[in-house]
Amino acid sequence: MKTNFKTLIATTALIVFVGGTVMAQSEEAIKEKEQNRNQVATAAKEQNKNQVATAAREQNKNQVATAAKEQNKNQYRNQLNKEQQAMVQEMRQNAKVLRDEFRESLTEDQLAILENTELSMKERMDALKETLTEEQLELLDCSLEGIKEQRREMRGEMVQQQRNEHRKQVKSGAEGENGNRKGKGNGNGF
Repeated sequence: MKTNFKTLIATTALIVFVGGTVMAQSEEAIKEKEQNRNQVATAAKEQNKNQVATAAREQNKNQVATAAKEQNKNQYRNQLNKEQQAMVQEMRQNAKVLRDEFRESLTEDQLAILENTELSMKERMDALKETLTEEQLELLDCSLEGIKEQRREMRGEMVQQQRNEHRKQVKSGAEGENGNRKGKGNGNGF
């Protein structure tokens, strides 16, 4: 009986020990899961915070750049006298008229080439040039020469300081990041 009693006590002690170990392991697993959950939540918050900060910096950078460009434009416009401003306005109107005349001379197939967004601007221009008739080429050359002539006249009217300011304004407005022209055409306007 003493042996049975000793065996019973040993078995009970073993069960208590194993049960305690299992419970301790369960508690550790629960703590580990909670710790993992907290780490994931902290990482997600940090990532979201970084994304918001980056977006805010980018938006601010764009707003500052846009405001600076507008200020430069306004300063340049204010430096031109009334006669020069009228010449600039006339140049824009003439360029628009010439562009519209050229566009009206284009066939439906030629217009389709211009509107094909699957091609780059250079590819569209190259494809269009291959389809132009002699009359259209002449009209295009006259348009471009007329625009160039107006620019020469405008340059003759501007004093050296205005030319320097104009060059600076054109250069700063034409360059994007890394000195690339972004969203700018070649001046032909068609």
